[in-house]
Amino acid sequence: MHASTPNAEAVSAACGVASHALVEAPLAAIASLRDSSVPEGVPALPSRFLRHCDEQTVVGMRAVLAAIAGHAEPRPSFAEYGVVAAPCQAGRIATAQSLAMLRTAGGVAVSPHIVPQCSLHSLAGAVSVALGMHGPNIGVSGGQHAVSEGLFTSLSLLAADPSLPGIWLVVSGWTQEPCLDASGKPIDSTPQQAPSGPICRAVAVALTADTHAADNSVTSRRLTLHMPTSIRVARPAAEQPAVDHRLAAQEIRAFGHALDTVHDTSWSHTCPWGAEIHLAYRSAASYDSQNVGRGTPRREAA
Repeated sequence: MHASTPNAEAVSAACGVASHALVEAPLAAIASLRDSSVPEGVPALPSRFLRHCDEQTVVGMRAVLAAIAGHAEPRPSFAEYGVVAAPCQAGRIATAQSLAMLRTAGGVAVSPHIVPQCSLHSLAGAVSVALGMHGPNIGVSGGQHAVSEGLFTSLSLLAADPSLPGIWLVVSGWTQEPCLDASGKPIDSTPQQAPSGPICRAVAVALTADTHAADNSVTSRRLTLHMPTSIRVARPAAEQPAVDHRLAAQEIRAFGHALDTVHDTSWSHTCPWGAEIHLAYRSAASYDSQNVGRGTPRREAA
């Protein structure tokens, strides 16, 4: 979305939150998650589906499965859902290992799984394939503002595409960058080091069209996006600062906890470029009178 002119109108969009889950796993525990059983009542993954996936994909997929397990009955078909995945610097462990092997054993030692499994799009693609979905799947962000960019993209897609019944948003990141030895093997990968080592964190959220957000319930969680008339456009710096993994991990946890506790209070998040995202409970009756609708975002007077 482009910067607004001073006379432009503010733009709002909204969606419902049908289910969510926050999953955290220390580096040492991720290997066991690759082939662990899925929650009861959730469709099983294909055999060895996560074997070559990036660690963030493994944890992100587990968050999606947990959110499906916690989804209110009757669960909808997710066949036409889209996926927006926003990992923070995914694929770096496997890439470092490949570079180390390239130096010692040549190109034949480099895994062909690097591109499909360790790229920005890999998490979104894995969720889409695992759940047999036919909606769009895209990877966004890649940096420390994964929560902002994932939410902004998801709300924008739902507002712009009337054919989408919903979107799975998955945001992931490390609490700290995993340390590797000269061969590319993670150093902080033993159970003894797990409590103080890097933790991979992911939150998965099933977002629905705002017109159906309330369903038949008395209250429902609702996300709203407000784009002010004056947008702060970031200017590229001569030297880009290093990615702050702790910031990304803190925002992921804050978002996940807000989804758990929003019935007690509302949650607000300001994107780096000035857009504001709010999460709050809304009664079913209020949807009838205040629903912003599908297809075209609501425009408010500046």
